[in-house]
Amino acid sequence: MHLLVKGTRQPLAGEVLVPNSKYHAHRALILASLAEGTSVICGLTDARHVQYTVQLLRGLGVRVDVDGDSFVVHGGPYRPRRASVSAGSSGSTLYFMIGLASLAERPVAVTGQKYFKRRPVSPLLDALRTLGVELESADGCPPVHVRNKRPTGGHVRVAGTLSQWISGLLLLAPFATGPSVVEVEGELNEQPYLELTVAMMRQFGLAVTVSQDWRRFEIEGGQHATPCDLTLPPDIGSAAFGLAAAALHPSDVLLRGMHTLHGGPADHPEAHFLDLARAMGVPLELDEAGRGVRVRHDGIDLKGVEVDCREVPDMLPVLATLGTFAQGESVFHHVAHTRLKESDRAAAMLQLNAMGGELELQGETLRVSGGTRRLVGTGLSSFNDHRVLMSLAVAASRASGRTTLTYPHAYRISYPAFLESMNTLGIPMTVEGGTRPSAESGGGPGADRRPRDPRTPRAPRTPVDVSRPDEAARHTLPALVTDRAARDPDGTALVDVRESGATTLTWRQLHERSEHIAALLLRLGVQPGEAVAFQLPNRWEFTALALACLRVRALCCPIMPIFREREAAFTLRRSSARVLLLPDHFRGRRHAAEIAALVAEGSTDVGRLAHVVVLPSGEGPAALPAAAREGGSVRWHEWSAALDATPVDPEAPAARVPTPNDLTQLLFTSGTTGEPKGVLQRSASLSRAVAMEIRHLGLTGADTIWIPSPLAHQTGFLYGMWLALVLGVPQIVQAEWNAPLALRSLREHRATFVQAATPFLMDLVRAVEDGERAPQDLRIFVATGATVPRGLAERASRVLGTTVLGAFGSTETCLASLAGPGDEPAQRWGTDGRALTGVRLRVTDESGAELPCGTEGHYEILTPTLFDGYLERPDLTAEALTADGWYRTGDLATIDASGFLRITGRVKDVINRGGEKIPVAEIEQLLHDHPAVADVAVVAMPDERLGERACAFVVPEPGGAPLGFEQMQKYLDSHQVAKQYWPERLETVADALPRNDVGKIQKFVLRERARGLRPQRGEGEGK
Repeated sequence: MHLLVKGTRQPLAGEVLVPNSKYHAHRALILASLAEGTSVICGLTDARHVQYTVQLLRGLGVRVDVDGDSFVVHGGPYRPRRASVSAGSSGSTLYFMIGLASLAERPVAVTGQKYFKRRPVSPLLDALRTLGVELESADGCPPVHVRNKRPTGGHVRVAGTLSQWISGLLLLAPFATGPSVVEVEGELNEQPYLELTVAMMRQFGLAVTVSQDWRRFEIEGGQHATPCDLTLPPDIGSAAFGLAAAALHPSDVLLRGMHTLHGGPADHPEAHFLDLARAMGVPLELDEAGRGVRVRHDGIDLKGVEVDCREVPDMLPVLATLGTFAQGESVFHHVAHTRLKESDRAAAMLQLNAMGGELELQGETLRVSGGTRRLVGTGLSSFNDHRVLMSLAVAASRASGRTTLTYPHAYRISYPAFLESMNTLGIPMTVEGGTRPSAESGGGPGADRRPRDPRTPRAPRTPVDVSRPDEAARHTLPALVTDRAARDPDGTALVDVRESGATTLTWRQLHERSEHIAALLLRLGVQPGEAVAFQLPNRWEFTALALACLRVRALCCPIMPIFREREAAFTLRRSSARVLLLPDHFRGRRHAAEIAALVAEGSTDVGRLAHVVVLPSGEGPAALPAAAREGGSVRWHEWSAALDATPVDPEAPAARVPTPNDLTQLLFTSGTTGEPKGVLQRSASLSRAVAMEIRHLGLTGADTIWIPSPLAHQTGFLYGMWLALVLGVPQIVQAEWNAPLALRSLREHRATFVQAATPFLMDLVRAVEDGERAPQDLRIFVATGATVPRGLAERASRVLGTTVLGAFGSTETCLASLAGPGDEPAQRWGTDGRALTGVRLRVTDESGAELPCGTEGHYEILTPTLFDGYLERPDLTAEALTADGWYRTGDLATIDASGFLRITGRVKDVINRGGEKIPVAEIEQLLHDHPAVADVAVVAMPDERLGERACAFVVPEPGGAPLGFEQMQKYLDSHQVAKQYWPERLETVADALPRNDVGKIQKFVLRERARGLRPQRGEGEGK
């Protein structure tokens, strides 16, 4: 299901009724409920969040009637009708009413929908306790059980991040038995909302003294609210979308119900938007006869603006839309708090880049470059955020073609008439596809769920539908694991397979250990957004540590275990990591001693490194290197001792509530073409990526994920560990590669899915052919890193009984294409798959023009899982993206008429033989099929006459005769390959081709070997 918006060039005309302010409605209804007597609030609103406030008040025994266009509230003591009341999905309702529930005549629990049951509110609860409210919460999240005892008042300090928390304290304080002082700490956001709260409290007869800077509030206790009749003003936040639409098109539009062109916070907390709209050049005029504001013009040039978003905290999305079409640059400062709303609104609006916009997010500033832009319709996500949905929909009205938006009913939260209003003005918008949404979800999470296969239910049903990417992207891994530990504490979460035996962790154990490690990271001073480096093999500590990093909002920065001092030092310098975790030794390497030597010598810069935590390789404590005991600027910690010295305080991480929009991963590319680049990814993108694969392959709670790929690489990290945690199923990790041990673990733990490079598949096949027992449950093997040789895929299907699927992905884009189990065999393993839902693929020529099906060209991707950029390298980020927001892979490819992708080579691997480009991938595939060839790679060999010739490096099949040069030529000739494409030298490699730790052939090594070699004489030489 999606919202379809068709761009229009027609002028807009008509009138729409601006709804009444939901901000005023929340506060008026609550204050009226506290005033003994009858209050009449004129101006109904059908915003869903206001309905939640009405329902909660009724649950507390308050009589709220509807009379014509008015709410009639009969205030008085709260007499709860039930033991629990719900705020639904309204944050304002929840935060305002937790404290006020203490005024009820009996204890009551205040809760909300599932989203809020996983949202910690510990700072608010602590502040309420300071005021004397007696309450309990099992985990700092709703439900909150509130005792019926009037608060005593007190001096409370609270962060200024969220105005609702401060307003909740102010609304309660007059009813305490003694005086209260509320002081705001840190940066104060959303001051207009506090001004509205205080103004309305005064309307109901409650006295509040406010400092000039709005950071200190003094409230006497023992006050009584008095009934009040008032009229709700128009909602400028909703009117903004009509104004924006009218600004972007020639228009004659009347916004009926608006009565001013200015206004302050007491009129509406977003009133300043009107001043900004006028500053941008939107012609607003009062229409006395029409009783509203009219926008009338034949086309205008909007102007860029500079905005402090603390003054208009919820208007960033629609202002970003206007800025996209304005002349010059619009700069939006102090956007940090907008990233803590229903979605990360600043990041969500960057999707305009996919349509042709130019937005850049730099810290707490969003910059929008406008001009005469022509946007192009595309698929976008609303992140189930009403303001993002409506803002992008308005932008799409000026785009050419069609735009689709997810969670199409999100607008109902604040502006139920939005769709009708836009169609009335002449903008075609419709909701298409799917089934009717549930009443609770409004088309969001919970709607259109797949039926679960009754034959394979192994674990309790997860409340998160992880087959829906938008839903999965709304949840963080720590929250999912916490939930899983509560619902299935003794279920298997992880199995750490070693030669000495396996270690199994339950969900409860994984949760507890990750929380303990999180406490250690906090003790070491890890800050939000800071990188934590860890060079660990595939063992349980890796997964627990990754969860701990996310729990304290730090960046996971894994380092491949095979990396030596040079690569490790580079990662430490570039990431600025202050904390490093690594084993004392692994696979013959003494990792801790290597780092200690670097630190002691001082010859290599290790950046800001301050703490090194050393893990044991086996039983007992880790062995610290001798140099670590000599002091210095770096402190060394033994793993077990460090944990023993770190008590777990459940309240300690309360201020570090992870969000889906946190930057959570920093992975450095291999650097084969230059300096390694640090790829930044957000939690929501990674969860979305695995959900896209889950849906594509139909994975369920009955699967078990086997992870032979290094967890320090994206394949193991994302499509092993992260996928298993999101899906809520066991993950099987193996530190040292050993095919017989792998097969035993596959059989014993009944693994069903793996994503890994081709060499892992090849070794499993050979081990079974050599006499090992095949696994019985392995359903799917997704082969990444290189196209699967046809012969190997056929053997694996026969020998392992598994379905081999081709795929393509990168650290920057996550998985973009993937074959499906239902595809034809040649498509499953003879291609690199087809685009995942939500991803677009294209092949272009040198000028960027899209090429027709079957034509080789530059392969580019447009995906909702695109990386956040290269660390501190905006220049490289810009180079990686096209002007219209597509990612340049650096590969050559074709896409057939059915949408299946075939990678034909890397641009840098192209062999240009006298002007003729050799199809490297095709030649390699043919040679792979020769019975004497176990592995092969074709690279360029420099040549004075032709520039380059092809050289084949071949690994022979064990026990067989190696392939000879003339034998290779005859073989290619029998397959009717043009002689110009034949390799002109064959080099036999005794053991294995050089590969990195995830199985990719290091062709740069082979190209170096080929330097100085000369063509062999044969039929193809000299052609």
